[in-house]
Amino acid sequence: MTVHDLMREVAEKAGHATTVTAGAIGSLYSLFTQNPIGFICALVAVASFVMNWYYSYQRHKMARERNRRERNGA
Repeated sequence: MTVHDLMREVAEKAGHATTVTAGAIGSLYSLFTQNPIGFICALVAVASFVMNWYYSYQRHKMARERNRRERNGA
């Protein structure tokens, strides 16, 4: 595993934690204060989730293509 792969993995885990935390705090905040800030936090959480999913999908797609090329070349 290279340093680049390690940093990508750390960033992905941090992104997931950010998504969960923002969603939870925003939801709790909006429940207790009835403030539109909670709605904004929920939108940030959803956008973060979608972005994390997209980049994970792209990473797995590139890994599958790389593995297929390695098998065909060997």
